[in-house]
Amino acid sequence: MPGAVRALDNIWGGNRDDHSLVDFDPWPFADLRHVVGDLDVVSLATGGRRGAQRRHRRRRQPAAGRAAAPLGPAPRRQQACHRTATRLSRRAGSGVQVIERAPFVIGGDLAEQELHDCYTDTIAPAVRAMQQRYFRSRPHAPVTLLLFRGEQSYNRYALALFDDRDVSVYGYYKPNVRTVVANIGTGNGTLLHELTHALMDFEMPDVPLWLNEGLASLHEQCRFRSDERGPWIEGLVNWRLESLQKVIRAGRLRSLLTLMEDADFRGPLVGTNYAQARYFCMYLQRRGALESFFRDYRDHRTEDPNGVAAATRALKGQSWTQIDRDFQRFALALSE
Repeated sequence: MPGAVRALDNIWGGNRDDHSLVDFDPWPFADLRHVVGDLDVVSLATGGRRGAQRRHRRRRQPAAGRAAAPLGPAPRRQQACHRTATRLSRRAGSGVQVIERAPFVIGGDLAEQELHDCYTDTIAPAVRAMQQRYFRSRPHAPVTLLLFRGEQSYNRYALALFDDRDVSVYGYYKPNVRTVVANIGTGNGTLLHELTHALMDFEMPDVPLWLNEGLASLHEQCRFRSDERGPWIEGLVNWRLESLQKVIRAGRLRSLLTLMEDADFRGPLVGTNYAQARYFCMYLQRRGALESFFRDYRDHRTEDPNGVAAATRALKGQSWTQIDRDFQRFALALSE
């Protein structure tokens, strides 16, 4: 699309570390029932390499007399998002629709109503759940979510806006400009994966890769749930399981300690590392330990930079030999 899209280096026109840009207060996801209703179950599946997508929603009727809390973004937050949206619209051209849902600016080659539906059905409930269970920090700058209908437009805009070539077929997050670029033709799981990175960046930009990618990958295929403590995201089995099981059966899976302490997460074993990290997060979640582990690690990461001590405490002091053995049995018992 020559001439229709201009280079986009920083769509909000400031440095990501310039906290004076905007004061995001209050957090708009404290109560989103007025946006999404009482959302009981939402299944979001990225087909990954299988290319399948499915979504199921079931809504309960609102309780009688329940008052909706006002979303009401603070003026400075709204203004910052408006500036970001204006710059994006101007630089991306007429082929991109843009909506503002502070602290998010959402754009792409979808219709405006489709962007709105993506916000209400996927983005808002996911953020509310992650804030409820994991994150304390609120975004202090706009987060841009660029959603493209298929691989062709996704690649075209990645190149035109950021000069990014040879990118993942699914999506990626650009922390220097707090922007997610996603090919949602592969499913909404890609969006949730990258959205997790964007929120994690405000909470712990120094988080180890195994945890950053493990939690984000857990959300690639998931279901929105709710209990007496509020909303949460349940990770479900996805396409990464098959490769993990093959490595386990071949006796070639590295120990979890090695995974957690390895500085070369994206090295030659990157595919296995993603799978092992994802299913270790699922292992912790299925044992009711993921949230307590995350909070413990977050609060003690200075002395526990890789999360080893926090994971040991979350798993009741088991030896790592026992944990490895139990984790591999858990992974082998799973099925798609």
